[in-house]
Amino acid sequence: MRVTVLMDNHTDIDVYYLGEPAVSYWIEAEGKSFLFDVGYSSAFLKNARDMLIDVTQADGIVFSHGHNDHTGGIIPLMDVCRDVKPQMVCHPHTLLPRSLDRLDIGSPMDKKILRQKFSLLETKEPYWLTDKLVFLGEIPREVAFEKPYPIGSLETEQGTIPDMILDDTALAYSGEDGIYIITGCSHAGICNIISYAKKVLCKDKILGILGGFHLFDLDQRTQQTISFIAKEKVQGLYPCHCTSFRVRAALNNQSPVEEVGVGLRLNWE
Repeated sequence: MRVTVLMDNHTDIDVYYLGEPAVSYWIEAEGKSFLFDVGYSSAFLKNARDMLIDVTQADGIVFSHGHNDHTGGIIPLMDVCRDVKPQMVCHPHTLLPRSLDRLDIGSPMDKKILRQKFSLLETKEPYWLTDKLVFLGEIPREVAFEKPYPIGSLETEQGTIPDMILDDTALAYSGEDGIYIITGCSHAGICNIISYAKKVLCKDKILGILGGFHLFDLDQRTQQTISFIAKEKVQGLYPCHCTSFRVRAALNNQSPVEEVGVGLRLNWE
């Protein structure tokens, strides 16, 4: 599997791509290619063009969850995908309206329109994109110290409810010697994601993790997360996006952390 970072808060040095507080990855695996999240704006498309990546050739668009820093680029993406209709994979909550302090923080496009433009698959269950790459679906929240908490509100058919971000998920790849994980924000908890990936892929070794951990303070939850990850002895650890410098620095004291930025390319086998 090859992963290219199309969008992140940071950029690689001396490559001159655009960055924004958002995430987008281009993933190639088993002869197929996928967009995993589409950033906040059209900037990921410019980066892709500069990297000579043709996003219209994607076999699928996959969302980690519905926040607008992961779905905001869908409208400009629709403009360049007029002549194709790739599959779109997400949790059933991903495209629902959501807000925080009266601000719209959800997907900018209604699912009725997206159904016309894409082959939409909404699922809570794991869904295999290739023989080795799986969309994990809804992550069970079982790790005691990763207690879920709401961020804003979610508009459902049953009414407005606190948004527990149940749609937050990740991709997992079954490598020869273990598992590679790619996350969006890890609202479900990075340790919950690790545990569930092991269960779905029936493997115990985590070889690499790329993505946001949604950790900002050096509180008890963060310290327990760092200890959990240290026990995994992950060889390739790439926290980014919604992971503060302080957390990455503390994590690096226990588990060596690698640099992440727009333009990063990883070859995971």
